[in-house]
Amino acid sequence: MALTRPIIVLLLCAFSSSISSKEFVYAFRDVGMPKNSGKDGMPRKEKMVLVGETIMFDKVKPIEYEGKYKSFELGYDTRPDIVTVKVHYDPGIRPGQILYLIEKDFDHVTFKDGSIVGQIEVKSIFQTAFTGKQLRGVGYLGMAKEKVLTVAYPVSSELSGPALVERKTGDYHFTRDEIPEAIQSFRKAIRLDPMSPVPHYRLGMLYLSEAGMDSKEPVCSGILPMSAGAEFSSAWKKRSRFDSDQDLIRFSREYVSFLNCKADQAPSFPKNSSVPEELERAQEVAREGFRLSKTDYELLIRSAETYYKLYISYSSGKRPKGSVTPEEEPKLRNRQEKSWEIAQKLLKEASLDNITDYRLHRLTSLLYGKRYMELSGGAKSTTISEEANFLRTKAIESIQAYKLHRPKTVPGDKDLLILEKDLGL
Repeated sequence: MALTRPIIVLLLCAFSSSISSKEFVYAFRDVGMPKNSGKDGMPRKEKMVLVGETIMFDKVKPIEYEGKYKSFELGYDTRPDIVTVKVHYDPGIRPGQILYLIEKDFDHVTFKDGSIVGQIEVKSIFQTAFTGKQLRGVGYLGMAKEKVLTVAYPVSSELSGPALVERKTGDYHFTRDEIPEAIQSFRKAIRLDPMSPVPHYRLGMLYLSEAGMDSKEPVCSGILPMSAGAEFSSAWKKRSRFDSDQDLIRFSREYVSFLNCKADQAPSFPKNSSVPEELERAQEVAREGFRLSKTDYELLIRSAETYYKLYISYSSGKRPKGSVTPEEEPKLRNRQEKSWEIAQKLLKEASLDNITDYRLHRLTSLLYGKRYMELSGGAKSTTISEEANFLRTKAIESIQAYKLHRPKTVPGDKDLLILEKDLGL
């Protein structure tokens, strides 16, 4: 058994060392996952160009990562891995590109070329005197770093270099308020690399900016541009091709905000349903973002808004008359309860990070206030249960915190003014 690993390493090195020109490999990602299998049940493969092989692994130094790694005290190291790669073929690699690490298995018949076991973001490319060109990348590799791995990038990314140039050109024009030029560059980037979600995302943000929409504001103002929705939808369909997890998280924040706003301004309802399709999609987008980061503050706040809106949508007063049978009523009530619980949980998690955000207190006021109104019937109620009294107290405390932390440049919230009257303030 002790001789097995050296033999495998030698085989891997022999396989990789022959890469001196453009060679291809078919790689499989997330083998066994339904979304990565075809109708025949066989895993989907992706054609990639071989770049080189890994030769060294290390950990990012804490000082290089702004001291973000606080888990040393818990007994484990959460820093990402630094990977040094010996480059055998350079198709024009640039810092910021994503490369994939592939494990070759000579004895596996189905996966004859290899399986993707990790990915890295290129940080630097340099020339050495003895071993030639090398690059360093950063990623989370787990057990994969114990092996020598081949490094590759998708064939679909061969035009990503020119597309990246056009995208950056679009960003440049956008910052200079040269909107027609920016749109032209983003559109050209889409033509060059049609599977990339990033230019769609950038275009969506441009259209929102032109409409005067601020995704951080808790209340939608202005007319929501549907063109932004079309671009966000395209980016969502291509989300597996975002350059990094952080880019996907940023996109998830913005798309959730857009869908929340559309659910207010121009909702689309399935037949006999009081729940906008936009809120159903927003849940899906939020889950994708939380899969990558469960503590992203903006995603917590914006998805809490989604679940608050779902809570309101599931209430009996919002449903079309005769649309719900007696058998369906308990199910909808259960969904409403679940929406309230999730919204409450998200807000509590967000409060651990920033207790001075007026948006947090606004949403907490509405969540507890609406719940109180549902249980008690409002200020005219003569008897109030212990639970209802607790909800009313929390709503009032949150309204006071909202007034304390709301910037002077932000106008008062109409929903909160109505709530204050309902609470008898």
